[in-house]
Amino acid sequence: MDIFHDTIGFFLEPWFIAIIVASIAFAAGVHIDEKLVKEQKIGTLVTISSLFGIVLMIVFATIAYFTEADLNLNWERKLCAVAIGMAEIAWVIPYLYALKRRSAAVAGPMFQLIPIIGGSIEYFMGVIPPAVQVLGAILIVVGGAILSLEKGEDENGDTKHSVDWVTIALMATSATIIALIYVLFKDVAESNDGYLAVGFWSGLGMLIAGFLIFSFYKPYREDFISFCKNADREAVGYQLLNEVMDAGGAYLTHLANIIGPSVMIVTAFNATQPIFILIFAALFSLKSGESQEWKRAVLPIVTIAAGTVLIALQ
Repeated sequence: MDIFHDTIGFFLEPWFIAIIVASIAFAAGVHIDEKLVKEQKIGTLVTISSLFGIVLMIVFATIAYFTEADLNLNWERKLCAVAIGMAEIAWVIPYLYALKRRSAAVAGPMFQLIPIIGGSIEYFMGVIPPAVQVLGAILIVVGGAILSLEKGEDENGDTKHSVDWVTIALMATSATIIALIYVLFKDVAESNDGYLAVGFWSGLGMLIAGFLIFSFYKPYREDFISFCKNADREAVGYQLLNEVMDAGGAYLTHLANIIGPSVMIVTAFNATQPIFILIFAALFSLKSGESQEWKRAVLPIVTIAAGTVLIALQ
């Protein structure tokens, strides 16, 4: 009876609920991103993501006002929080190009490269991972390689499979930036009040990144201006829903990392994300009758999820 109550209590822990909701939000967001990439230019999506920093600043400032939390940070932590916000825009760019190349069922689960990269950072800091975590990393790499296989024909017309190294490289770049964001956010936030402050100043960092991109990169600027001239209500609605999903998933994950027992344990339950991506892919495919790519993604996604769980074991 005690075991039953302990188990129920575990599943009701705030950090556990936060990471599961974050995984669902991320999974849904990946599929919305896939739709948006087909309909909008990448420059438009990146610029709108940066503008969502205004919403984040308002949300965190409002919560801080009613909870009497202090949003002020010393200049070092403030600069770091702004850098986190700019990095939140940086990882989106290679991810969107990967999503343009492949479906959500292929690109999305490759975010599970994050714990591998996080473990690599720790290794260079002198932390040697146990064998079970090395096995988990191998499973993720194998699952990702299988997931990225492209079917084509050689010069003789025979079917061949090749690994899509470009997509892997793009997703590895995104995962590296995200891993750094997770480490920095937890370190800078330090407490629940700090979480609100870092959230607020990272929103400013997103705006700064958007301003720099708009000012100095003409193709993205032209994409965004064209969108503003021609966008309809449905397009704007999808953009708003997408940003809510992405931001909600990101900041719930940050919160889970802060209040959870450890980043490694929280990461274990983040392995549910590719499973939710697969479920959404199957549902959308059955409804639309379109791409069936999700079917061959079942085994590699399960492999990636299993590897992530092993990496999270201590």
